[in-house]
Amino acid sequence: MKIIPENLYMRSLLEKLCTDSGVSGCEYEMLPVINDLLGNIAQISTDSSGNIIASMGTENTNKHIIIDAHIDRIGLAVTCINEQGFVKAEPVGGIDLRSLPGSAVKIHGSKELTGIICTMPPHLSDGDELSRDKIWIDTGLPAGKVREIVSLGDTAVLCSEFRELLGNKVSVSALDNRSGCAILVRCARLLAEEKLPCRVSFVFSSQEETGELGAGTAAFSLEPDEAVVIDVGFAAQDGVPPEKSGKLGCGGIICISPVLSKQVTQKLMDIASCLEMKYDFEVCGGATGTNADRIACSRKGVKTGVISLPSKNMHTPTEVVSLEDMENLAALLKIYIMEGGADNA
Repeated sequence: MKIIPENLYMRSLLEKLCTDSGVSGCEYEMLPVINDLLGNIAQISTDSSGNIIASMGTENTNKHIIIDAHIDRIGLAVTCINEQGFVKAEPVGGIDLRSLPGSAVKIHGSKELTGIICTMPPHLSDGDELSRDKIWIDTGLPAGKVREIVSLGDTAVLCSEFRELLGNKVSVSALDNRSGCAILVRCARLLAEEKLPCRVSFVFSSQEETGELGAGTAAFSLEPDEAVVIDVGFAAQDGVPPEKSGKLGCGGIICISPVLSKQVTQKLMDIASCLEMKYDFEVCGGATGTNADRIACSRKGVKTGVISLPSKNMHTPTEVVSLEDMENLAALLKIYIMEGGADNA
């Protein structure tokens, strides 16, 4: 069965989710968006860690599955405002410092304020790259005015324009991991008219970019029997090791790791083959670098799998993903849930 992507729907979904809000630690800003998208078909809740959880199905079933995608995004945090009015900031998460010099940013103060990250003219530069402790933002305002709007700890994000590319691809910032969140929303909508054989919790988890913190607390409180984590993975391009990447359009990258359940991984492979997805693999000798590392060791242990969406230019303002890949992964998750999860899990 070949899945034909509903590109207009997925595109619209991504535009709603790829907002400037929700830098790690501020995930609550995304609650109205998830409420708007899923509030009519799922029970929406939050917890003290900032996770947003959409629950479906009967609570008194024998199996509980969580499908996780982190909703936080990378950004900057204001650390200082000097006497000249320049705003100093440091990264929240693994932002690509090479993309910063000369870039426009939106500072989320008492009102939105646009600034430019300072850069030395190339005529005067010694060629050194920008470091984490030398990020300054110029808003064009004097110090007193800046301090009226901006406070220490306020967040900022790089400005980015949503662009449609050829071949059912799109580019914008925050696709890590708002694209995964869009897959979860799409899957939930596909399940809306179905009688579920299990309880399912779609976890839009917090603070993945700052230590995978939210997924651990969500798994502890929800006590699932198994889990599937959706994140972005490296798309194939020059310079990226082929064994650590997948082609855009392959459908997804299935992770194999000692941290993960062989039953869950095999089930994902079986469904992908059924959907005629040309999935790729990533083999990890240890931790996966995703929320699965936290979920798998929660309480007595949770059988967990990971499938990633290929993404180019990760942690920059111009990340690229395939809408067709996203649609295929949403279909895969629907089948996984409707079949009650992994065999013998």
